[in-house]
Amino acid sequence: MMTWWQTVLGSLFLLIGTWVTARFSRKTGEEANEAAATQARTADWEAFSREWREWTEDRFAERDQKINALTTEVAEIRSELDSFMSKYRIAIAYIRRVVHQLQRHVEPDEIEAPPPEISADL
Repeated sequence: MMTWWQTVLGSLFLLIGTWVTARFSRKTGEEANEAAATQARTADWEAFSREWREWTEDRFAERDQKINALTTEVAEIRSELDSFMSKYRIAIAYIRRVVHQLQRHVEPDEIEAPPPEISADL
């Protein structure tokens, strides 16, 4: 026979067991939810990082293409400038010679002809 105190004690044990089980289940569920949330955040950050890296690499590739195009353009302009500077120096030297000849009152037929490097530009 069960006495009333055995019934109360059994109910109390049942109540405590249920409470411990519920607390443990809740704690386990919270930990599982936290783990899932952490994994989701990690996956989100990995995706964000990947997208950011791809976007940055695309911008760097565009920048490199522009730099290469500008480098080529600068090389072409430098080559043209060197050509113009060479012609300029030849023209200045020729003008000095002609001025010197005119100061000596050289006959027009005796004045030297322009150098071939600048004759096409005259």
